[in-house]
Amino acid sequence: MHNKATALAALTLALSASLSPFAASPASSESHALAPGKVRQILTLTPLIDQLEGIAIDHRGHIFVSHDRLENDRYVCEILERAPDGTVSVFVTLDRLTCGYVGGLEFDVHGNLFAAGGSNGSSVVWRITRDGEAEILPGSKRMVGANALAFDSQGNLYATDSVDGAIWRFPPGKRGRLWIRDPLLAPDPAIGANGIAFVPPNNLYVANLDRALIAHIRIRPDGRPTLPDIAASGFELLGIDGLTADAQGTLYAVIVVSKVLGTAPLVMVDPKTGKITSSTAPASAFDLPTSPYVGRGPLDHKSVFVVNSGFFPEERVEAAPGVVQVGIGTKGNQ
Repeated sequence: MHNKATALAALTLALSASLSPFAASPASSESHALAPGKVRQILTLTPLIDQLEGIAIDHRGHIFVSHDRLENDRYVCEILERAPDGTVSVFVTLDRLTCGYVGGLEFDVHGNLFAAGGSNGSSVVWRITRDGEAEILPGSKRMVGANALAFDSQGNLYATDSVDGAIWRFPPGKRGRLWIRDPLLAPDPAIGANGIAFVPPNNLYVANLDRALIAHIRIRPDGRPTLPDIAASGFELLGIDGLTADAQGTLYAVIVVSKVLGTAPLVMVDPKTGKITSSTAPASAFDLPTSPYVGRGPLDHKSVFVVNSGFFPEERVEAAPGVVQVGIGTKGNQ
């Protein structure tokens, strides 16, 4: 994900002296409702330097984005915080010894931020307080490819392992353990279980990037998983990455390779019927989108906020790494 040619690294260093590291839209514009399919750019980062993946929004409307910044031919793991007034700052910089990338983000009910990531073949999940103090969750070092995160209504954290085709479960204050490994979650050949979303009262939905499907797992009363079944599948989901759900249980998924395939970058999925509906948002607004998140707090609850990753800047056509706000037309906040 982060291998760059020497020429790109050299060009990055040359550009870094002249390009502003952060650019944001006018203060609070993202709180205004957008018509369905309309797009507003609310954060723009630097081509060739910045790579993004995960996104989470707290109850105050602050947007947090996982950010890998190229510095001296290596990546520095950061989490950016964008306030409703448009101010962007570095919320936390993670330990270089344990972080080669940072991916999925999610908040618990206490306002602690959790992040999945790792380095050189090993993975971890961090718990980060509002003060920016980070600790590694016990048990998470046994994961292979930690990717996306979701909480259930009981405060249990679920983390996908895209390499191992598995989901790990971290009960509050307890050691995390492998929860389920299944062929529907397995890679074929490279990236399996990816985005994950919880829908009350007991449903987990998991995207499989390689297999172009969304798996459905029920959480039993004793905390054990049911065997996965397929909630939706099809060519429109090939390259599916991040996943989120609105208050009605509709799923929103982004397709990271949509520009290559000519498919829609953002789709809505009815998990009860498997129906897939493409957003009318223009494809030119997206650049390898990796994660969506429904607006909450003072942000527009009829919008989904989508990360444009910028993983392959040499292939960029119109968009740039950053975050876009997309109107969905229904109240999405849970």
